[in-house]
Amino acid sequence: MLFYFLVLNLCSGMITIMLNIKHIFFALLLLATLGFAACRFVTPSPLGEKAEREKAVQAGAPFAQPVEKRALPDLATSASLPAVLEYAFNANGTIEAAYREWRGALERVPQAGALSDPKISFDFLFSNQNIKSFSQTFYKTINGMLEQDFENYGKREAKAQQALLDAQAAGERFRGEKYKLQKRVAQAYAALALNNALLDINAKNLNLLRRMDETASHRYHAMEQNSLVDLRKLEGEILKAESDRRALKISSATLSADLNAALNRTATAAWGAVALPEIVRPADTEAALFERAVQHNPELAALKKEIESRGAAQTLAELQKRPDYNVGIGVEEGYPKLSAGMTLPIYREKIRAGIAEALAMRQASEAKFRAAHFDVQGRVVIALSGLRDSERVIADYRERILPKTREMIDAQMSAYASGGGDLIDILDAQRLLLDFQTLIARAESDRLRYLADLEEALGEDLFDFHTP
Repeated sequence: MLFYFLVLNLCSGMITIMLNIKHIFFALLLLATLGFAACRFVTPSPLGEKAEREKAVQAGAPFAQPVEKRALPDLATSASLPAVLEYAFNANGTIEAAYREWRGALERVPQAGALSDPKISFDFLFSNQNIKSFSQTFYKTINGMLEQDFENYGKREAKAQQALLDAQAAGERFRGEKYKLQKRVAQAYAALALNNALLDINAKNLNLLRRMDETASHRYHAMEQNSLVDLRKLEGEILKAESDRRALKISSATLSADLNAALNRTATAAWGAVALPEIVRPADTEAALFERAVQHNPELAALKKEIESRGAAQTLAELQKRPDYNVGIGVEEGYPKLSAGMTLPIYREKIRAGIAEALAMRQASEAKFRAAHFDVQGRVVIALSGLRDSERVIADYRERILPKTREMIDAQMSAYASGGGDLIDILDAQRLLLDFQTLIARAESDRLRYLADLEEALGEDLFDFHTP
């Protein structure tokens, strides 16, 4: 009987319920609209967010398509350093991961500065009186409440500013990954080019030794002017050169795999011709290069943003001394209802600990910046010294010493072919020539390696072909 009574009262009171409850939902709908508008338009946008987003969009052009759909150079046909670097910048996963982290950090900015979601609640008391008079008083017994929390002035702005600074630091780290990759690729390329140069030097040395062996054998058998010991020495030199060549070919596979790994290619992928580019060290003084490094080095730039971010965190920690607020509006027993509340930041020890933590973290970042500043200076000096020494070797040996050594060997070979000279002297001179050629090849490779070190320290592209 109670069930039928409830159904009858519910049906008879439906119209009354609908006429009265519409006021409740109208008020709640209005409040929800206002709350949405507040969340949409009150979210702070810190200065510099738009510019940072534009930078991120521009930098992300190489990653717009999935890696399998990107237009990559055919390195099996042409493997110049510009082509290899272009491939690396478009295919390497580490640099793309750094870019995605930058974009993700940017999306934390609006989240950090946004209002918390509004809360909506309803309640109905199932008392005996309410059930008995269900149709007449139902709408009065439904209570609804819409509430919104508001942080004190400055807190959301500080959070948004901190998030933006973190995003800017992530952008600098992305730039740093670019130069790290550039250095890794350039140095691996230099090592492979050096190995190829040593193979070429070895081939020329083998060719010369075999010609000498033919001449010595002819003299021994036809003129009987050479001892068997000298011939055996030549054979030993040839065997050693052949062994060195096999070792260089083994190294070639290793170095090729290392360079392929940097480019995210398969380890056995083929290469076109690898050749070192013509490069010249910067003409700036060390002091000028120090200044450029301080201004543009990605690691230093990221640490500067980290210091500022932790300064914003310190500001936010100070703001925890201020209360936050809560405002609500709703309907209770058919009448409008307003509510307001606030937090009580009475746990001062907790707040002081938060401030002390933020200060300590900022000081830690400042200490890291100080250490990195001197580290960058040291890297600039080391790279410059290496460049200068490489250029000294190239200038002295390739332009002056090597030609004279070749002239000496040519004269000795002519005398030996005419029946004079000494085979041991020729072998000693040939070893000297081989050492000089190897020294020059290493200096040319080192020059590119030190240039890559300098570019990473400066955070600048010193040559157009390094631009992705």
